[in-house]
Amino acid sequence: MLTRRRAAALLAAPLAIPGLSRAQAFPQDRPIRAVVNFPPGGTVDTVTRLIAPALSERLGRQVVVENRGGASGLVGAEAVVRSAPDGHTLLFALSTHTVNPHMVPRMPFDTLADFAPVGFVGGAPVLMAAHPSSPFRTLADVIAAGRVGEGPHYGTIGNGSTGHLMMAQLQTLTGARFTHVPFRGGGPAVQAALGGQVPLVITSTVAVGPQVQAGNLRGIALSGAERSPAHPTVPTVAEQGFPGFSADSWVGVFAPARTPDSAIARLNAELGAALADPGIRQRLTEMGMTPRAMAPAEFGRFVESEYNRWGAVVRAHSITAD
Repeated sequence: MLTRRRAAALLAAPLAIPGLSRAQAFPQDRPIRAVVNFPPGGTVDTVTRLIAPALSERLGRQVVVENRGGASGLVGAEAVVRSAPDGHTLLFALSTHTVNPHMVPRMPFDTLADFAPVGFVGGAPVLMAAHPSSPFRTLADVIAAGRVGEGPHYGTIGNGSTGHLMMAQLQTLTGARFTHVPFRGGGPAVQAALGGQVPLVITSTVAVGPQVQAGNLRGIALSGAERSPAHPTVPTVAEQGFPGFSADSWVGVFAPARTPDSAIARLNAELGAALADPGIRQRLTEMGMTPRAMAPAEFGRFVESEYNRWGAVVRAHSITAD
């Protein structure tokens, strides 16, 4: 017969199994996936690859960047939703994350309920740029062309992108027409403009800015409230006849819902430390992005406000995912 002491020891034994507490800790002894829901070369891809090495060093685990583009970011986002909520799979998302649910009739997930906000990375205006051979030098030139026929074609990262929403608002304000050409990401859109497939491209300064700085594309207008330090000679939309106009793109980090608060807190702390690194801050600023750390709760409120803001614009302009 078991003595009471022996029985108590057996009941307590599972708590003492070597490695059990380590399995519940974060991070575990395996890599962390940073899922980018757009192809290589765009805003979120560039920013994620800049930050990933710093996160790897601080977390003591390799942070592996994985591009899962498609459907304006839905493919990669769904892959994260379906992953284990243990902090080892993260979504580095663009601002389209809060626009898609207003355009897609049958979303594969709930944007607000199925993700845990980890932290904000930074915001950047979108930059309208033209091929040097095009006749467009100012926003007035683009608007004038938009009053003739179907108007100029412009490329963006897809339906509901900040560039697309910006042009939809300009159509309403001016009565001009513009023809939207959606691409799978900022990289492909910029390449199309360089190759002359579209006369205009409108995407984040992170994606298109280097080509403007190199003189391969001509900067026409910035969507931000102020000029970008990275592009001081490019005027804003507001400066060119539309006071108060402002629309920024942004990058943020999410985990699957039900990820432990302790893992979220650790990830947020290390993300904030990475953003505080002088080298990373300088590089982001050179790209035209303003880095800004947010606590998870603050970032969650920001995401909800963006969700409501852009939902109103999508409905007002009847923008769909098709």
